[in-house]
Amino acid sequence: MEDIGEEYFNILASRSFFQDFDKDDDGEISTCKMHDIVHDFAQYLCSNECLTVEVHSGEELAINSFGEKKILHLLLTLHRGASVPISIWGNVKGLRGLRSLLVESDDYSWFSEVLPQLFDKLTCLRALKLEVRQRWLCKNFIKKIPTNIEKLLHLKYLSLCGQREIEKLPETLCELYNLERLNITSCNHLRELPQGIGKLRKLMYLDNDDTWFLRYLPVGIGELINLRRVTKFVVGGGYDRARSLGSLKKLNLLRECSIRGLGGVSDAGEARRAELEKKKNLVELGLHFDRLRDGDEEQARRRESERLLEALGPPPNLKELVIDEYRGRRNVVPRNWVMSLTNLRALLLKNCRNCEHLPPLGKLPSLESLYIEGMQSVKRVGNEFLGVESDTDGSSIIAFPKLKHLKFYDMEELEEWDFGTAIKGEIIIMPRLSFLEISGCCKLKALPDLLLQKTTLQKLLIGRCPILEERCRKETGEDWPNIRHIPELYID
Repeated sequence: MEDIGEEYFNILASRSFFQDFDKDDDGEISTCKMHDIVHDFAQYLCSNECLTVEVHSGEELAINSFGEKKILHLLLTLHRGASVPISIWGNVKGLRGLRSLLVESDDYSWFSEVLPQLFDKLTCLRALKLEVRQRWLCKNFIKKIPTNIEKLLHLKYLSLCGQREIEKLPETLCELYNLERLNITSCNHLRELPQGIGKLRKLMYLDNDDTWFLRYLPVGIGELINLRRVTKFVVGGGYDRARSLGSLKKLNLLRECSIRGLGGVSDAGEARRAELEKKKNLVELGLHFDRLRDGDEEQARRRESERLLEALGPPPNLKELVIDEYRGRRNVVPRNWVMSLTNLRALLLKNCRNCEHLPPLGKLPSLESLYIEGMQSVKRVGNEFLGVESDTDGSSIIAFPKLKHLKFYDMEELEEWDFGTAIKGEIIIMPRLSFLEISGCCKLKALPDLLLQKTTLQKLLIGRCPILEERCRKETGEDWPNIRHIPELYID
């Protein structure tokens, strides 16, 4: 599907359908916009079908706002204090065939009566958005989704983003067989998804980030073989936890997935059955282990974390990886992962507090951004970080060949960062490094001269590192001669 979409995009771009292209560092198009002439023509063609209505405080949405037009797409923006009479949905014939209803509001107090009517009347809807505009200002949220949502049989897109008082979605939601995208991001109090979610066979995108009370995903999630993205794949407690993790097996079209709750998974065999290593389309992956209390279980949890991570296996085409709250002492990125992550561009290692050594990440040939945060047991960074042994003998070795951004954050015990000189042959280290940030490393004595003297370094940021700040003090610091050439310097 992605290849077909890219093909269509290239055809339209070649015919001047788009303009103002922005490209990333790899020369790939990241953003563009519709050509002005095409946009104006599209607006002209849709002038009788598309309508945008904005209602301010104290105003009431009037029926005559819609006139005699046969509206297909309606964007309704309601500010605090604005109201919508329930009669609109039943009396305005022009709304009966509505395909898109996009609502943005600061107050949904009027929706408790309107929603059931809306679902009864607007049965042609393909897209429904009931989002909160400013969550910190909203006082009245949608509390419950009516069961007659099942009448919206043609619905492909449903967004409840920011509706933080919804605790449960009705089972009748699973009758929406055409649904392709469900957005429940920031539904903070949502506790569970419908058990029959496996019926939504056309679902491709499940956006459920910031759903902190969501305990687990139903086992039926494993039947959604068309899924491309799950922003928060929650594995629940007990038996459900293992089954949820194993239900990843069939989801071979996944491109983005963030797995939460790994800290309580003890069955490495079930982790293998997830078959991450076979997911060729997976390019963004997050592995999040729970915060666990210190105590008798701590040592066992460390060993389980190590076995689990090795059992999961690395997806072959991964480009972005996050590992968070890993509890093992070693191998936060196992050796077999390092050897397989040839396409990895961005890596975040966060709060892996028991790890005593950094993995040999210098071997990753495509890595461009590396953020290491909260690894509190690391005291020294040396040649092992480069992936180069002290007795290496070779004509030329490049460690971190494409790395551009490097950040060390809250490495509280880090004292020494040194790349030894007892390496035979020539070694080139981080030849493309342009941004270096060191923050919260209060014991770090010095940065490697080799990095500071790089002509490629464009930005250096040092904060909450008293020893480094003194060494880099303008004009008087010991390291000032080594960094004065850097265009952007930010030293606390």
